[in-house]
Amino acid sequence: MTSVDGAGDDASSASVRAAIAASTTAEFTTVRDGRQATVPVTPTYDPASECVVVSCAPAFAEKAARAAATPTVGLLLHGPDGPRHVTGTATVRDDDLEANAHRLRRLFEAEPPSEKRTAMLDAASVLQSRLGLLLLDWYGLRILIEIAPERIDRLDRTGTGRVEAWPAADVDAGEAARYDRLVATAVDADGRPRTWPVDGFDLHEDALALSPPPAVSLDDGQPICVLCHWHSAALDDLGQRVVRGRVRTVGGVPCVVPGSTTRWRNVTALDALRFVVDGKRRTRRYFRARGETYRIVPRALLRRHPF
Repeated sequence: MTSVDGAGDDASSASVRAAIAASTTAEFTTVRDGRQATVPVTPTYDPASECVVVSCAPAFAEKAARAAATPTVGLLLHGPDGPRHVTGTATVRDDDLEANAHRLRRLFEAEPPSEKRTAMLDAASVLQSRLGLLLLDWYGLRILIEIAPERIDRLDRTGTGRVEAWPAADVDAGEAARYDRLVATAVDADGRPRTWPVDGFDLHEDALALSPPPAVSLDDGQPICVLCHWHSAALDDLGQRVVRGRVRTVGGVPCVVPGSTTRWRNVTALDALRFVVDGKRRTRRYFRARGETYRIVPRALLRRHPF
């Protein structure tokens, strides 16, 4: 374990545990073939394994597959005394997805009272209702990713979270106004991802200024991932946009020039319907690849609520 700018900090320290508990969302980064992918996740802590734990549904198993293929991962936490960046080694647990869901709930139950804890336990209760089991049983199944920290950096910036219209990334003013988090991720020379909050929103023509911390060195042509996202306290209204591009120095300032951009949101009833239909389709594909069968009407629903 190495601690930088925070001597004595490790995953079990009070300050890091507070950052985990305060992070309704954190930014999780995996790397494959030198390219990074950053997504929002909700972390928790397992004192038995001394690991930070994040998860995904089997419909969105790609992040777990990337972590299994390249276990060096990053996680940006947002604590009451500022952000902390965790670099560590990931272990993917996907043998029993129902048992994983129960374990995850116990870990959230053990956290101190907070908006995040309330949101996660309320969501778990909804998933166990009759309607939840019928529509979102696939989302209640969990692949766990345990992160054994190797380095924890305390960052001296929180970022403004401000996003403005960015035509080159297909972001208009209406969409931009919803975002309250803006982060960027680069991969260092050792293959480790580094994510930081972006200070301000400054465009140089079509390129966004990145404001990297002193420890991050950026070279022209280097791949960069920018993530904008928002969420409500109950996590029932949320959205994100991922912008992938490359570094270009403009007037001595390192910027990202967008190459591709992807948006996802869950705001309207139509968004929710698409989420359910796409989730079930992706889940069938996941189990088919494992040589297993996914039941459209889950066994848990038939046991608890027989028709």
